[in-house]
Order: sequence, then structure tokens, then C-alpha cells
Amino acid sequence: MDKTPKLEIREIFCAKAGNDWSRCFHGTIRRETDSDGNPVVIGRIKVGDGFILAQAANQDVLGEHLDELALMVLDMGLHDNEGLSTLIAGTHYFLN
Repeated sequence: MDKTPKLEIREIFCAKAGNDWSRCFHGTIRRETDSDGNPVVIGRIKVGDGFILAQAANQDVLGEHLDELALMVLDMGLHDNEGLSTLIAGTHYFLN
């Protein structure tokens, strides 16, 4: 039987919409490897009522992606329209 502890380490990360520090949001990143063995960094940050998610090869590029997504959510209404969905067994499934 495998006795390895089920522990997952995550880092706290920040996304900032523009130059305004009052529009700064915190979340987590985790480091993994893709199917080819290359390192990837995955970020998940709560902005308003939703989350922004991004993946990149390093945390510098990830930070740029998350900053852009935060701007899109706050200034361009990215989460305002849920898009097309269908109801299956009482649950909404989004068609994207």
C-alpha cells in the first residue's frame, strides 16, 4: 500500500488590472509538467464572482496572461455573458 502523503503545494500569486493596486486579486499557482515533460505553471485567481485561469511555460508569462484576463473581466465584461448552455439532468453545461 502506498503511504505517500497526499499533499499538494501551491503558491500564492497576484493579478493586477492595469496600474491600479486597488484592482489587485490573489489566487494560487501550481507547477506541473506537460505530456512532453516540459514545465508549466497554472494559475487560478478569483475576480469578482468568477475565476480567471491561465497556463504558461513560466510565471512571468503567466502573470502577463492573468493581468490581461483581469482587465478583460473588469473592463470588457468577459464574465457578463455566460454564452450558450444546455440543461442536462438539471445542470447547466456551457457550450464552448
